[in-house]
Amino acid sequence: MFSRARTAALTTTLATTLAAAIATSLAAGSATAGAPTGPPEAARADVPRTHLTMRFTGCNGCDIRLTQALDGREQVWQSKGRTVRHGTASWSIPTSRTHGLSVTVLAPWDGGAGYVPTVAFRYGGERVGDEVTDAVARTKKRASACWAGTAKDAVTLRITVVRARSTNPPGDPIRTPRAFAAVTQRWEKPMERAWHGISGTQDATYCG
Repeated sequence: MFSRARTAALTTTLATTLAAAIATSLAAGSATAGAPTGPPEAARADVPRTHLTMRFTGCNGCDIRLTQALDGREQVWQSKGRTVRHGTASWSIPTSRTHGLSVTVLAPWDGGAGYVPTVAFRYGGERVGDEVTDAVARTKKRASACWAGTAKDAVTLRITVVRARSTNPPGDPIRTPRAFAAVTQRWEKPMERAWHGISGTQDATYCG
């Protein structure tokens, strides 16, 4: 519903694993995904790094993961999961990984809507720097889950998570995260459909 179909084995594994975790009302930190590939960037002193901090409203206990999947590239990079404690989760990652980054939000109270909730970095009609409230977010029908990234060595993003109403595949009423940047960020394509401001994917979110 929210993303283009992709058939690469790695991203299929990612989507299947995360969707299964939501369907069983995942315990924080329980989701796993395909192992990252490529050189051990963390061990290379010459790689510029960014300390990325996310301050969450409404999602203590949520499992948060970062994914970089870029159009035209087969390789998909994913961070280790972080459990939100005291409203905060943080990572130290190569700065190049912030470009085209998407963020999944797995909440212990998610009823399992058949997709993986993602953070909306920009809603249709909003400009970079615009403040976004839930009253605004719930009216939105288009969203980008792709962050344009940063060249800075440290960045803090404020993320709001609301227990939104939705339905699971059988049609039963559930709660699921409506997650969005409290201040509209620089974003990348695609702008995809969002249901009452809820952004999600059934696959890795490909950016660019």
